[in-house]
Formats: sequence, C-alpha cells, structure tokens
Amino acid sequence: MILDLVCFLLSFWLAFYIHLDSWEIWQEQTYRNILIIIALVHICVSIFDSAYKSILRRGYLKEFTAVIKHVAFVIAVMLILMFFLKIFDTPSRMVIAYTTVISLIVIWTERTIWKKFIHHRLKKNPRLLLLVSDRNGAERILQQFQDQMLDFQVKGIVLTSPEAESGRTATFNAARTESGRSATPSAARTESGMPAISGAAQTHTIYGVPVVATTDTLMDYLLKTAIDEILFSIPSGVKLPPDLIRQCSLTGITLHLEVIASDELAEARYEEDIAGLTVMTSYLKLITTGQAFFKRTLDILGGIVGFLITGILFLFVAPAIYISNPGPIFFAQERVGKNGRIFKLYKFRSMYQDAEERKADLMEKNEMKGQMFKIENDPRIIGSDPDGTRHGLGHFIRKTSIDEFPQFWNVIKGEMSLVGTRPPTTGEVSGYNMYHRARLAIKPGITGLWQVSGRSDIDDFEEVVKLDTQYIQNWSLSLDIKILVKTVFVILTGKGSK
Repeated sequence: MILDLVCFLLSFWLAFYIHLDSWEIWQEQTYRNILIIIALVHICVSIFDSAYKSILRRGYLKEFTAVIKHVAFVIAVMLILMFFLKIFDTPSRMVIAYTTVISLIVIWTERTIWKKFIHHRLKKNPRLLLLVSDRNGAERILQQFQDQMLDFQVKGIVLTSPEAESGRTATFNAARTESGRSATPSAARTESGMPAISGAAQTHTIYGVPVVATTDTLMDYLLKTAIDEILFSIPSGVKLPPDLIRQCSLTGITLHLEVIASDELAEARYEEDIAGLTVMTSYLKLITTGQAFFKRTLDILGGIVGFLITGILFLFVAPAIYISNPGPIFFAQERVGKNGRIFKLYKFRSMYQDAEERKADLMEKNEMKGQMFKIENDPRIIGSDPDGTRHGLGHFIRKTSIDEFPQFWNVIKGEMSLVGTRPPTTGEVSGYNMYHRARLAIKPGITGLWQVSGRSDIDDFEEVVKLDTQYIQNWSLSLDIKILVKTVFVILTGKGSK
C-alpha cells in the first residue's frame, strides 16, 4: 500500500512536470491539495475495497486489470470530492490524464517487481505444512497446491490409508537430510536439526513430497521436527487414533481441518479458504496482521537500541572475560525456536569453556523439576570455586543480565523477539511431553512472563510451561510493554536472579 502510494504521488508529480514543465509542484496550492486527496483516497480504497486480497496469486494480466480498477477508482473518487466540495481551483485536465496513464504503468511495474521479491522471501522462509490424508487426498491437494500455494512448503505427508498401516510406507523419511541427500539411518537428522526417530526409513514420496509418518507415529514425528501448521484431510470412514486432533492442538501448532468435525479443536478457531479448500483452522492464539506488524516493529526498534548498548558493553565486558578466562568472548549455542526451528543463540560468555561437557556430572544437583537445568552454586561459572560457592565475574554478568545483551542480534535477525518464551536447548525439547511443545508456538524472547514472575525462584518446569502458555493465550502489545517495563525493574533489583 505504501509503495503504491509513493508511485501514485510520483506519477502525479511527473504528470505535472510533463504538462507544465516545472518540478515545483509544492508552490501550487491546488496541486498540493490534490496530492493530499490522492493519498487519503488511495489509503481508504486500499483498506475498504480489499485491493490487495490474493495479490500474490495474480498473474500479469490479472494484476494489470486490478491496477486499472484501483487507479480508476482513486481518480474517480478524487474528482467527485473536488467537484462536490468546491474548495479547489480547477486543475489541468491533462495533468489528471497523464497521472492516470503514468500511474497505471508505474504501479503495475512496481507491484510486479515487489511481488517477485516477496515470492523470493517466501521461498526462503515458508510456513512449514504437514499434510495428513490418504493417498488420493494427498495427490488431489498437492496438485491443487502447485498453482495456488505460495507461502507454504509441504514438508511431509502422514498417510491414513491401510497401506500406511501395513508397513508399505516408511514410519517417516529419516534417511533424508535437510539438503535432500540420503544419509544412513543412524546419522539421520530431521529438518529442525534434531536427531531423527529410529524406525523403518525408506524413500517414499507423493509428487516429490516424502511420506514421513503414519497416524500412529505422528506425535513422535512432531516432537522431532519443525512444523508450523498441519492440514487434516480425512476421507470418509477413516478412523483416527483417539484424541489425535486434541493432542495436536495441545502442541500449539496451527491446525486446518478439511473434512472432519471441528469440535475437537481449541477454542481459537475460524473457517477460511486455503488454495480453494474450505477448512476449519485452530490457533493457540490468533492475532491480526496489524498486531504482528507492530510487534515486529517494536522488536526491530528495541533490537537496534539493544544492539548499540551491546556494542558499548563489549568494550568493557570483553577484556574482563578474556582476562578472567582466556577464550571466546561470546557463547553460541543451538536453541529451539518457533515451531521447532533451530537457531544459534548468542550470549556474553559467563562460564568456563568446558561448561557443556561438565553439565552431565552436575545433573544430580539440578534444582529444577522437569526439562530445565539450573543450580545456584554452579562451579562452571567464571570465578567460581570447585564447589561453586565463591562468586566472581561470571556471577556478576549473570546477575545483572549483561550476558543476555548479544541476543538483541537474534532479535534483529528475526529468530527471537523482545518478549516471548525462554528458548530451550535441543536436549530439553527431546524430553518434552506434547503439551510442553505449546511453548514453541511463538518466537522465543529475551524476556517473558516467566522471567518477571520470579525467574530462578521458580523451580518447577511445569510452572514455566503454565506461565508461557498463559502469555501466548493472553498476548497483547500492552502485555509486551508491561513485561518490558517489569524486566527493567527485575534487572535493576536482581530479583530472582541466580
């Protein structure tokens, strides 16, 4: 909408120059006012006329037709307003005519180029879809998706037909690596970078999409693979394992149902169209595009400020870390992000370099119940005695949360958010129950509801899951701002920090 607006205004300016041989449009009050009217009318038409609905699926001719309609509508409304309001001198009709023709060409060209860019971006970071259906249903949907699905990538198929249960298909395609090359089953890894579940691994595809699981092994597959959404297209008469839909709903993954009843879905649900399929969609939390835009804007602005502060802290923290324990200044670790995606999280190093190797020896001292690890007197922290009682530089960095600042780079990259859930390690996720996976339904955050509700004072992982789920289900921009303000207070007071 913004790009179209810029093109409209530039077209009017160029038309002014062509007819009047002058670029000084701002010195003519009539034409300045027309610029304002064009901008306001364009914005209103764009919003209320659904001018951009299905824009990514339009071909060149359909797009040109849509541009003609949009430009004609804007120009017509502009002329009607000028006529009835009678507040402007009559502008040159040639300027209006030139504006119409130029804007048609410029806006169509701009939309074509911009859509190509968007298509490229969507291919690099698509929504990962898992299809649950029988063979005939899978073939029908995949054929339909070829021409209409742009922002989805079908990562795998879960067959519900008898042939899937008889073992003719693989439990899932564990022998394929992320790059698509084959690998030995023992070395196989899923798309998320986590170890694949063992099982019969044989290549089996439908229109190039691998069959990755059966309905009996679907839940195991979801725990090991990055999936954003699941589409259920269940043929008549096929019985699914008891509570399968409900269990999938508990993971926080977005669900779409084409055929079966929707009473098993979570409460946040509505009917929509996906590539011509009428489906019932269930979300753990449904937010508008505008809300998502403002949250990402807040992340970018906050990320830039935080990254600048990180640069200042680096001047003081880096020498201190290197003097206390020579080695890397930053600590990088694989963490599990939104819907199981693996990313590298960055921190200022506050532990000795062999900290990860020594973790196994300290598990019996873990003070957390469940899939998290934390001990108060951790001997792996820089400056600690062998028993962890003496506190030094590492404890200061952690207590003041200085170690967290490099994560603003993860925020800028889009892997994390300012506010979200705590990013778990791959080892922690491997021990998750299905309802624990709901924590992965959103981007992890530098801070969150758990961090401002006690941080290390909370020693039960189930309480962490409860707080994270509560945050997702009740999310709002005001809640994010409230948590950010509370985070500053928690950091300054050191409340709950260990």
